Amino acid sequence: MSLKTTKRKALSISAAAAAIGLLAGCGSAPTPAAAPTAAGPVTIDVWGWDAESTPNVVAAFNASQDKITVNYVLQASLKATQTNFRNVMESKKDIPCYLPGIGPIATTLVNGWAQDITQYVEPIKDVYSKGAQAAAQVEGKFFGFPAGPSATFMMANKAVYDKYGLAVPKTWEEFVTTGKELKTHGVTVMNLAGEDPSTLLQMSQQAGANWFEIDGDKWKVNLQDDATMKAVNIIQQMVDQDLVSHQTYQDRPALYSYFDSGQLATVPLAWWSMAGYQTNFKTSLGQWEAVDVPQFKGAKEFVSSGMADPGFVPVGCENPAAAVEYVHWVATSKEAIEAGRNKKTGAIGVPTHLADVSTYTEDVVPDKIFGAQPAAEVGKVIAKAQNAAVGKFERGPNYDAWFPEMQDQWGKVMAKQITLKEAMANVQTFITKDLDTKGIKYEVSK
Repeated sequence: MSLKTTKRKALSISAAAAAIGLLAGCGSAPTPAAAPTAAGPVTIDVWGWDAESTPNVVAAFNASQDKITVNYVLQASLKATQTNFRNVMESKKDIPCYLPGIGPIATTLVNGWAQDITQYVEPIKDVYSKGAQAAAQVEGKFFGFPAGPSATFMMANKAVYDKYGLAVPKTWEEFVTTGKELKTHGVTVMNLAGEDPSTLLQMSQQAGANWFEIDGDKWKVNLQDDATMKAVNIIQQMVDQDLVSHQTYQDRPALYSYFDSGQLATVPLAWWSMAGYQTNFKTSLGQWEAVDVPQFKGAKEFVSSGMADPGFVPVGCENPAAAVEYVHWVATSKEAIEAGRNKKTGAIGVPTHLADVSTYTEDVVPDKIFGAQPAAEVGKVIAKAQNAAVGKFERGPNYDAWFPEMQDQWGKVMAKQITLKEAMANVQTFITKDLDTKGIKYEVSK
């Protein structure tokens, strides 16, 4: 069966679970090859668009053993990778054995691109965080390699909170109450850019929402469940009462200037963005404090938001065992982490996929932005968020189609043209019409 035929059928049944069965039934998903140690040395192509650290990591892996040679094929960008990969999958020539995540794993699977690598990942999965494992699975099978989300924590301008005698809020409900008090002093509690609905996705994930679920041979869609409405209610209150600013991320100098001005009290962020704030802040350096992301009132356990698009072994790769061995080495070995150290700054990243990142987080804390708060304490806040990251948030088979619509609807909400509840209904209607157009089976959950 050709790849095109497989892909058409995968789309016609329109659910990852059905795609699993279809691919297995027609034989398009190759049987994983034996481990390279049994067949002798193998060479695999690995794609990516990182030109700085990955070449060094690949060189270190190749030098560390003689069973597998990795040939790193550098792509110009994520967009170029997506285009080039689609072309090689259509041509069935020069298919790589591993790609970093280029989209939600379910979308990748439904497109007929991702191999089932469960037998290789299952024995080693415990070294990875639960969130990283969840992000790589579809119906309990690993179609991606565990990928850690960069979890959300908060950066609070302590000078602002202290000036007005306010405590940093611990729940989203307190966040609204505190925002009202800050407003009386001309301070906004948070920024919600008109083009970026990521806060909505993050808060919905944190509340336990499931916008898409696989149910046999169909998708279940629900962007209006009770968990989502918890997030919608909080955001709507902040918008209606003008508790938030709307600085755009498309004008970074203006954005940083506002954040730095003392007019903004709190910034949600992930670990990798701290250095950018330190570089661009001038007057508020030393005033910030890392704090936990607020929880929803009554939450039974501490959770943080964070999503990841896992890398995967494409259908057509004849050496999936070698690919997994390489990626596992990159993800877990001290040699790989050291090889990935930035040659200019000396910095290393947080290996967000690991079950315990506490030994890495202190090292990524910038030295000026947090003032009196020790780096070790900031590191604990980051590690707590990482360890509590949800990871999984299914975005369905047509994410590329509906997300721009959500951006448009979100912009109207921020401009107070419609409510967020209305926007969610509109996006859900858009999704179902798009699924109808593509012949993808679904039902709208109640």
